[in-house]
Amino acid sequence: MKRASPVQLRQSLEVANGLVRAGVRFVCVPVIDEADAMNLAGQAAQRLERLAYIAEAQEKRT
Repeated sequence: MKRASPVQLRQSLEVANGLVRAGVRFVCVPVIDEADAMNLAGQAAQRLERLAYIAEAQEKRT
């Protein structure tokens, strides 16, 4: 296992804190390597887009 750099750890904490501030529930997942990190980041972006779409749809109904 290759340890994450301080910069990578700080970036991870910033993302986690942003999700907490937005009230988004999330699961912390360990990253195997850089390719895995990119894959997981892509999945997270897709999920956030989906959440935004759901929130917009709910606003239109009210």
